[in-house]
Amino acid sequence: MKQIFLFFVSLFPGKIILPQPYVEPVQVRHTYAFPSQHSNRATPFTHFWAGSDLPVKTHKGYLLLSPYFENWQFDSASVNNVLPGVKSLVMPVGLLMPLNNPKWTLALNAMVRTNGEQLFVKKTFQAGGAVFLSYEKAEGKKFRFGVYVNEDFFGLFLMPLLGADWRMNEKNYFFGLLPGRFTWEHKFSKSFYGGITFRALTNSYRLRNGNFLRIDDNQLSSYLDLYPSKNICITFEPGYGIMRKLRTGSERRKYHTNNNWGDGFFIKLSAAYRIRFEEKK
Repeated sequence: MKQIFLFFVSLFPGKIILPQPYVEPVQVRHTYAFPSQHSNRATPFTHFWAGSDLPVKTHKGYLLLSPYFENWQFDSASVNNVLPGVKSLVMPVGLLMPLNNPKWTLALNAMVRTNGEQLFVKKTFQAGGAVFLSYEKAEGKKFRFGVYVNEDFFGLFLMPLLGADWRMNEKNYFFGLLPGRFTWEHKFSKSFYGGITFRALTNSYRLRNGNFLRIDDNQLSSYLDLYPSKNICITFEPGYGIMRKLRTGSERRKYHTNNNWGDGFFIKLSAAYRIRFEEKK
């Protein structure tokens, strides 16, 4: 394991400009969403995610490879219509470059994905990307803004991005890009971190009948990171999903169903091989 750590450290020497205080060469995450008994019943589901961050030093900046796989499974018995399981395989490639003014950095990201009940079949491919600028106002205080675009099955999805990478003090850190993800992290000790995180999810998946399934979820959660060793991180993350929707339709926002998914509680468990930047100094 020590040799693996040294290999990844050698890929990104010096100062790096990712919108988070660590990279994860390997991460797996499992989510279980609970049913609810109120009038707006939540649909139980499971979500499995596995991915990697692989930054590589280049002549002018960093090349970032971040492949990941995800799989959704729904409890169709709890709703009127049958919801199929869907999955995705995504290959984002990013380029991080400092500009002439040392306070500014440009990030470019392109991605190709295959989303659906089946992968690598007709009409399951999507292309998209993001671009954002980072401005370092002071040491440990960066602000970011840009735009995300993806050719989803329901039409072109365009979203402005706003974020920060702000170390308030030795124990508190704010980082992320909204609306995708934003996190407050607090350091309790070398072995325990915790905080609050928000995620907004919007994805579309091709169904076998040629239609698509659109998934929207907004997740607010607290979390606790446990480090049983320096680079192994186990995360326990309970939270609540709001303004959820499951929609099926044909091309270009022609929805056949528009179901309120139902707000409800969930729990995430994840494990990662994590390299924190401050520990490399």
